[in-house]
Amino acid sequence: MLAVPRWSSSPSVRRLAWPVLGALLALLSVVETATDEAFDYPLATSLPGVAVGAVVALGVRRPGPAAVAGALSVLGNYALGTPGPGGAQLIGMAVLVGHAAAVLPVTRGVRAAALATAVVVGAGLVLGPSTWESVFYLVVSGTAYAVGALVRRSRERARELQVLAARLTEQQEAVAAAATTAERARIAREVHDSVAHAVSVMVLQMGGLRRLLPDHPEAQEVLLGLERLGRESVDEMRRVVGILRESPGGDPAPQPSLSRLDAVLAELRAGGMPVELAVTGEPAELPQLVDVSAVRVVQEALSNVVRHAGAAATRVEVAWSPGRVTVTVTDDGRPRVEPVPHAPGGHGQLHMRERVAVAGGDLDVGPVRGGGYRVRAGFPVPVVSAPAAVGA
Repeated sequence: MLAVPRWSSSPSVRRLAWPVLGALLALLSVVETATDEAFDYPLATSLPGVAVGAVVALGVRRPGPAAVAGALSVLGNYALGTPGPGGAQLIGMAVLVGHAAAVLPVTRGVRAAALATAVVVGAGLVLGPSTWESVFYLVVSGTAYAVGALVRRSRERARELQVLAARLTEQQEAVAAAATTAERARIAREVHDSVAHAVSVMVLQMGGLRRLLPDHPEAQEVLLGLERLGRESVDEMRRVVGILRESPGGDPAPQPSLSRLDAVLAELRAGGMPVELAVTGEPAELPQLVDVSAVRVVQEALSNVVRHAGAAATRVEVAWSPGRVTVTVTDDGRPRVEPVPHAPGGHGQLHMRERVAVAGGDLDVGPVRGGGYRVRAGFPVPVVSAPAAVGA
């Protein structure tokens, strides 16, 4: 059972549309017969037109049979002695054929229209006074079918557009969610690389200050508590960073750069960590992504030294060669202070690998023979870049 086309958004109007149209066609058939002065047919000859109006009013929920039933009404015209359907009746028959073409699948619509047309044309050829009546109805039926097919195609396209719109909305939501997740991951990396490093340096400096005050147990107790609080803060920050990474959301500070690497190392030296910087080769201008990634790798490697090796003696090397820059952080594995306990679930090495991969470089981490640990990251450098100073 097929629904009537929705010409109006109001359900009450849709329910009344076809009955009103059928009643109007039936009334017009009666009026047409009653006012026809040329042939002066009796009023009974309007019955086929009234029957078509009734089919329109009641039979549109079965479009195929309704179209054929409307076509069969011409037999009543010939039986009552008229040359064929009147104008209102012909309009009703065309509406039924067009409706079948509009709401039925293509094959069934063609079948219903062809059968209805064959009934009228065959009856006209056998019973009609002239073959032109059949030819005329063939044209009317073909036009009605074409209009109905156009309506059906328009409705199909409207449904396709609705589906495409729904898919586009889903894709937009997916893209927005992916962008939010990527931004959260970026923020997590920045928090981990900058804040964790800074807090680790603070803990290291407080440890160095505590060793300089052996005759002040009260001050040592306070500093020891601050060290403990700093370590706990690093652990908690790492847990928060883990949540931020996994969840599906003034003037900016200057970006880190290899040209300011010595300032980063000075903070660690002030805390008592022996750090040596060695630069070899001819420095070059770096893309910002490579520059920031290289510094972040150094910072993370140094933070790992504080956490795991207790501020062991460390050497930072920046090696420049044509088309490449390599940063290496190596510690001797001999603690100078108590190591900062490692927080479970840390993302330090994962962050380094992500940064290096995005910048198109490679990362090698592992223990050194004889003790210690080494982190080495290599990045591509545009050969045509201008020189830039490093250190200082």
